[in-house]
Formats: sequence, structure tokens, C-alpha cells
Amino acid sequence: MKVSFVIPFHNEEKNARPMLERVIKFTQAEDWNFEIIPVDDRSSDKTGKILNDFAKKYKFIHPIHREKHDGEVGNTMGKTLKEGTRKAKGRYIIWTMGDLSDNPKTYKEIVKKLDDGYDLVFGSRYMKDGSSGDLGFIKALLTKLGVLVLARGLFGIKVHDITNAFRGFRKDIFERLNIEANGFDISPEFALKAHKAGLKLGEVPTNYKARVDGISNFKISKMALSYLWVFLKIFTNLTKTKK
Repeated sequence: MKVSFVIPFHNEEKNARPMLERVIKFTQAEDWNFEIIPVDDRSSDKTGKILNDFAKKYKFIHPIHREKHDGEVGNTMGKTLKEGTRKAKGRYIIWTMGDLSDNPKTYKEIVKKLDDGYDLVFGSRYMKDGSSGDLGFIKALLTKLGVLVLARGLFGIKVHDITNAFRGFRKDIFERLNIEANGFDISPEFALKAHKAGLKLGEVPTNYKARVDGISNFKISKMALSYLWVFLKIFTNLTKTKK
């Protein structure tokens, strides 16, 4: 069994090195068969060089460098994650953020759930024993309400944190879903389409930690609108299908 870590980086020269070292230390201690796909998303700092330096040292690191395309504006995390996932060779994929916000102890629990037959497993900040940590109050409230009101109310999803991109899944199920989102909205879209397809969704508790270095691209207003659009679009399509 091989695990592929897909890690998005955008101007993360202060976090790239400790992030890669964190994943390497954890996976080697667990004696996993793994690879790391770090994706440099249009960085203008030294992030790309750091990733290349690591790739020269470790044969299991395979960086991707995304260049800015004409007309491409705003957040492109969705594009970044999709590109890294397509290149990944592992049976299991873990998306984990390059800003050091995700708890590496959760990696093992995610893989255990996948081994138990789950198709998609979320690192959940809002289930028992999970924590949103020092995540901003407004951001935490919006993401939690999105699950409670929309995901559960409209779709009947039982997991607690579908807006968190930190997750693991079988690569074959990702290839079956038509994921269209190119920004942060990839997180709920992936979850909703997996649920709609009848896939088995699971979750494990995780503790979130806000970035210490670098600047986040996360904008609450844009996030809220993009999440709402995804929920309504998929719900509308589902309603039409049932008629």
C-alpha cells in the first residue's frame, strides 16, 4: 500500500522546509511506502527552489511547479490539489496543507480508516476530541454552520467538517468524480459529490493550528460565497435528477 501526500504551497518559503521535514519524519518512523507531491502554486519567493532542493536529496519527492496562466486570478488551491492528485501514484491520497496547520498524528488515523473500507476520510475539527484551535472565530463559525445547516440539512451528510481540505481518500474514487472547483470550494464539492455517489465517508478528530509564518490567501467573504454556490448548485442538480 502506497500513500501519496499532496501538499499545496504558495509563497511558503518559511514553511516549505519544516513541512516536508515533518512529513518525512512521520512516514519514515511509521515505515510507510510513500511519496510526496509538493505543488508550487505560482510562488514568487524561494518556495520552488526549496522543493527542488528536497527532490534532489529524496527520490520520493516529486514537485510540480504551476505557472500562472492568462486570465487566472484569485485562489487556485483546487487546481493545485487536482494537479497533484493526478500525478500521485499511491492507492491512498492525503491532502495536507503547506502552512503547517494540520496535525501529522492524524495521518495514521486517516489511513486506518481507509484500511477499514472508507472511501473518503476527513480530518475533523468539530467532532468529539477535535479542535479548531486558534482558528479565527468567524472562520470557524462559518465553516461549522456550513456543515450543520447546509451539508446536514440539505444532503444528510453525517460527518462534521467537509470544508476542511485536510483529508485522505482512495485515488480511484477521486478519478470517478467530476470535481470542477478550482479554489477553496474544492473541499465541500468533493465531499458532496462523494456522498451523492454513495461512497463511504468517515472522519477522525484533528487539531488545527493557524499559520505562524507567511500570509494566508483565505478571504472569508469569497469563501462564504463560493461554498454557498457549491451547495446550491449540487442540491439543484440533485433535485432535478429526482424528478
